[in-house]
Amino acid sequence: MTRVLRALPEGMATEKKRLRGYVKDVLDGCLRHRRPDGLFHDVVDDPKTFVETNLGQMLSYAILRGVKAGWLDGSYLKEAEAMRRAARSKVDGLGYVQGVCGSPTFEKPGVATEGQAFFILMEAAARDLNG
Repeated sequence: MTRVLRALPEGMATEKKRLRGYVKDVLDGCLRHRRPDGLFHDVVDDPKTFVETNLGQMLSYAILRGVKAGWLDGSYLKEAEAMRRAARSKVDGLGYVQGVCGSPTFEKPGVATEGQAFFILMEAAARDLNG
């Protein structure tokens, strides 16, 4: 939704407003379940499931882009940075983000192209925001 918001033309103000509301609802809902280490469980509200890295990257990305674009309050940046630090701590010596839902079955922690992609998106968003 965050990427779609960036792509929509200004003439779609009603749709953009609706999408911004959806993103904020998802952020607020998920952030209630953020662990102290900045990560989340695979099933966000089920602490019996494994700890997963990618949701934190995705939410951090959305926050960083939303703040940069001016449609999300800067008070979310503290959360974005906590999740970003947590994700960065999961990068191994070869540059792989560990602990994302691992491919090919996505039923346990591991590595996946999606985890790598969101790390890059998150870091690009941080660079764009912070200059």
